[in-house]
Amino acid sequence: MNKPLQSKASSRQLRQISREAGRQLAAMQELSNAPQALAPFIDALEHVFVANDPEPLLFKDGQSKPVIGIYCILVPEELIYAAGAIPIRLCGGCTSPCAAGEEFVPRDGCPLAKSSLGLTAQQGLAVYDLCDVVIIPTTCDAKRKFAEEVSRFQEVWMLEVPHLKESEISQQAWLQQVMALKDRLEVYMKSVTGKRTKITPKGLEQAICQQTAAQEQVRRLQLLRARESALLWGRQAMIVAGAYSFMEVGAWTEALRVLNDELETRTAGSVCAEKTPRLLIAGSPVIFPNFKLPNLIEEMGGVVVIDESCVGERMLYDPVGHPERDLRSQMIALAARYLMPCICPSFAPNEDRLVTLKRMIKTHKVDGVIYHVLKGCVVYDFEVTRVERALKECDVPLVRIETDYSPEDVEQLRTRIEAFIEVLHLRKEKNQ
Repeated sequence: MNKPLQSKASSRQLRQISREAGRQLAAMQELSNAPQALAPFIDALEHVFVANDPEPLLFKDGQSKPVIGIYCILVPEELIYAAGAIPIRLCGGCTSPCAAGEEFVPRDGCPLAKSSLGLTAQQGLAVYDLCDVVIIPTTCDAKRKFAEEVSRFQEVWMLEVPHLKESEISQQAWLQQVMALKDRLEVYMKSVTGKRTKITPKGLEQAICQQTAAQEQVRRLQLLRARESALLWGRQAMIVAGAYSFMEVGAWTEALRVLNDELETRTAGSVCAEKTPRLLIAGSPVIFPNFKLPNLIEEMGGVVVIDESCVGERMLYDPVGHPERDLRSQMIALAARYLMPCICPSFAPNEDRLVTLKRMIKTHKVDGVIYHVLKGCVVYDFEVTRVERALKECDVPLVRIETDYSPEDVEQLRTRIEAFIEVLHLRKEKNQ
């Protein structure tokens, strides 16, 4: 299908994206005491957003495969790999495409949806142009309407997400959705390759093991970031998570293993002072290159030691249970892994999210929580009060920060974040 925005604006937008991403990556490289093993992740994002050349990241030995775009962590990536394709995550974090996205999204709508639609509708950025089909789970109203708009010019598979995950009916309905996705992938791969494609128990087992290896390294990184000495800036950890969206999972896992090995043997000490307040970012996702929030936190004297973002710490946390080797058992285990542990606020009731936040605060010795709300993101904003009440039980303060992708509110946010971090400094001194 032809994309609706095919004008001279495309090349201008590409230059803007390149500059926006380039500034962020340059800032990462200027941070002192950075691990050498962070380089592959920075290089990956440079390939995608600056050089506009993602293919070396995705295709080994120059052998191309079908690329399928996904817009949420609820899409079972194991099925895509088992079918012989490559998934890439396309949720947009670029500022400049938001203006183009406003042709499809209300002015006060979600900036993530605006950026994603602007990038999807306009030719130019290769990671979006590589995808002939995209999978969009219906996690919120914005995603549902987003999927409808994208379907005007690109093939869209909608994945209907139940919102009462404890219900047996919902669990069965979700299993049927995942089964239908498997069948659809097989048909699609045959149409692309001309060969009969079947997702086999052996192929799915290999994909599950591949994802499990990535999850093991993510858990390793989390344990390293939980240490009293901060071995990594939060911005650097977010670069690692952001690169996952565009790298082949095996290569990303190996790069993270090398980084974890380097962090475990570091003798250079903490990247920040001993009494630096330790913060957790909760709420709406922080997507590269829109690192406005973590930049401000760490410039103002804090350090982000963990986040609960769907593009960060929890995107690769829970592994698939070890099923029997028959395909149906594997599919049941896969469906359960993507639904039951998920703490997306689109689910109700969602007590699991509060339990997870309390666990993160305890394990990572968090002093304060920045609750990030993207303007128009009602589903995350709705839970602020519940989260704040839960955190009072842990004696951990929370500040709500509402923003969008525009840089216009940077100074206002700087003042609020600086004041919050000063409060955390005073609390730490009082408690010592």
